[in-house]
Amino acid sequence: MANFPSPQKYPLGSLNRDYDIFEQLPDGSTIWRACVFGMKNVELKLLEMARETNNKFFALNLQDRSLPIIRPFKSNGSEERKAS
Repeated sequence: MANFPSPQKYPLGSLNRDYDIFEQLPDGSTIWRACVFGMKNVELKLLEMARETNNKFFALNLQDRSLPIIRPFKSNGSEERKAS
């Protein structure tokens, strides 16, 4: 069998779903920020958005609320901004 990349990193079926991304503001309220297709794009968008602010972000599939909320690791975006 050839060594091809595999989507095993992501949960089964997660590559074929729409996810809504929300920003959690300091007061605890949330704002919808984007909708992306597929877990890989969710990961990229969460990292991109986390670099722009210290607020927290999360993604979820609104069509199947039994799926877990996706939260990125805390980014070091603030340190990157300070260094520039």
